Amino acid sequence: MRRVLLCLILCAQSASTAAASELAIFHTASFGGSRSVSLSLAEGGPARDRAFDFDVVITLSEFDGDGTVLYRDGGRHQASVRCVAPAMVRINSADYVIDLSTRPGTDWKHDLWAALCTAPVS
Repeated sequence: MRRVLLCLILCAQSASTAAASELAIFHTASFGGSRSVSLSLAEGGPARDRAFDFDVVITLSEFDGDGTVLYRDGGRHQASVRCVAPAMVRINSADYVIDLSTRPGTDWKHDLWAALCTAPVS
């Protein structure tokens, strides 16, 4: 049920405007206090590879201290996420096992996994 609900949410975001994708920010890193880089979910759906739960597209944006966009990467970075043990994120052909004890905000791959796999479902 969780997988179906998250797929519906991700598919709805895929059809939204760029402003809506900013709401799907799953990780932000600050550099020097005045600039930050945010990673957002732009698209997503069920994974094609049965070993994973989701296939997503990640976008990258850089902001100044006031929240003004300085740079928006035009690339479409694809990733696959597996929620069950061993928790994993696949980028290209590299698999990264997720350390579930990692604190939120310290590793973008953990934050991507958490955004998809630990979202509350009512």
